[in-house]
Amino acid sequence: MENNITLQEIAEKIKEASSILIFMHRRPDGDTVGSAYGIKYAFPEKQIYCLCADDIPTRLQFISKAPYESCPEDFEPELIMAVDTASPGLLGRFADEYIDIKIDHHETSENYAEYNYTDPTAAATGEIVYSILKICGVMTPEAANAIYSAISSDTGGFRYSNTTANTLRIAADLCEAGADMAECCHMLFESRTQAEVRALSAVYANIRYFENGGVAVVNLTNEIKKRYNITDDDVGEISSIPREIEGVELAVTIRQLSNSPDRYKISMRSGRYVDVDKICALFGGGGHSRAAGAEISAQNPQQAERTVLKYAIDAYRNSIKQKEDS
Repeated sequence: MENNITLQEIAEKIKEASSILIFMHRRPDGDTVGSAYGIKYAFPEKQIYCLCADDIPTRLQFISKAPYESCPEDFEPELIMAVDTASPGLLGRFADEYIDIKIDHHETSENYAEYNYTDPTAAATGEIVYSILKICGVMTPEAANAIYSAISSDTGGFRYSNTTANTLRIAADLCEAGADMAECCHMLFESRTQAEVRALSAVYANIRYFENGGVAVVNLTNEIKKRYNITDDDVGEISSIPREIEGVELAVTIRQLSNSPDRYKISMRSGRYVDVDKICALFGGGGHSRAAGAEISAQNPQQAERTVLKYAIDAYRNSIKQKEDS
């Protein structure tokens, strides 16, 4: 991972382009949506489209204003970008598209664009986008709201360990620029559909503990989802729930995919000691040291759980031992 473009150069390319296409990663979260639309809203005079392989979740549509966006078939952008996307595979059906500039903050980010900029010290890609727009000398209330949402989403409302003093300074600046902090927090952390509430019930009812409560596991099978009348979209934001339980250092969520029953989405969250990025990298995934994910294939949910727990528990034991020895 090596940058071959500076923030100043990215800003210049964005300013020079009159038409821009921005790709977000599949199963979009607040950071990818907020980063993409932050750029779009900062330049209302430009022709900018933000595309994603999946629909924008209901709780994030206060940013995008719609579940999805499309562009004219004859649209020929002067600049094509990907934001918050560590690898081309995460673009889904857009994986083979040519990308001019990639902007990302994941430690495992790949260099797949012509120009790549990655800053793993940034709490969110939204922080990098903020810096670019600052160089451009542009900001609108809508853009500030989108970028604030991006940063708040990836820091858990500024509660996670990736939050820095600079993160808070940026957030303050965005509030002064017009970001509606109360609305963002409500939509990101306090607004749930009835189906999402059922998903929470499914999580709490199916948590199991290992290593004297240090590891919590939720295995959401298609049978469980059917029982609770929930879809994959409804369970998209439950990964951090097991981590909130007292004594849990490592939280593992395994979700069987409804449209591909032999595929399982793995999400991991940790407290202070376990590097979940390294665990997920073993399965071809990644993310951050305290929050990461991957996908695996398995014959059934039990096999998927055994495969994941083998490495997760080993990592937990090694981390606890290192802590005790230090």
